[in-house]
Amino acid sequence: MTSMKNAPELERVSLAFSEAAARTDPTARIASRIWPTAGEMVDHLGTIQRWAAEVLRTGRTVDEARHERPTGRDRVEWFVEGAEALVREIDSADPTSRCWTFVGPGTNAFWGRRMVHEATKHLWDIRTAVVPDPPMPAEIEPTTAAAIIDEFDEVFIARARRNGIAPLQGSVLLQATDSDRSWLVEPDWTVRRDAAGEDSSAALRASTADLALMLWERADPWLLGHRFDRSGDEHVLHMLCETPVHL
Repeated sequence: MTSMKNAPELERVSLAFSEAAARTDPTARIASRIWPTAGEMVDHLGTIQRWAAEVLRTGRTVDEARHERPTGRDRVEWFVEGAEALVREIDSADPTSRCWTFVGPGTNAFWGRRMVHEATKHLWDIRTAVVPDPPMPAEIEPTTAAAIIDEFDEVFIARARRNGIAPLQGSVLLQATDSDRSWLVEPDWTVRRDAAGEDSSAALRASTADLALMLWERADPWLLGHRFDRSGDEHVLHMLCETPVHL
């Protein structure tokens, strides 16, 4: 059986998250509208990881609420226990086996990638208790930032298109400055990869990691102008950055 390759990366990111959680006051405010304190973020990611582990074990949808932290249970200890269980499931799962996903039938490989990205995003979140705009966590593999953008297209934009997302009023080129990767987002939200040099209404150039953070609504190209190069139609850029896609 071929095994998934995501387990070591997920283990690193989850360990970094647990270390940040252990040294952060659970009431500390973080940059999240939905889970505004460090403690709430630990509870959220811990629940998601336990839920995903059961999905991988069973191949079926399960009740997320069953995996919430019991009242009174030590928060960090509970998180570490669940993270280790998820790493074991991913390490032993066949990536080609069929499995339920929240966007329709898929394979276990969906969850290997998704859980690395989920843990990375929330590691960034919990670090905002100390640093307002931290960089993408260094614990990820060099190729993961581009994989985050590809997943954003394949999973979240695709779902938003099925649900009737409002079209953009022009196309936007996302150009990585640290690789040859690029993504052209068309007005109907279809995405063409490796489209550098093609005409677009606007363009956004930054490191692959910062482009990924922008799509996650965790890096503002206007507030972080030293990390982003904007050109073209500003209205179209605002539409791309402000339309709720990653929900």
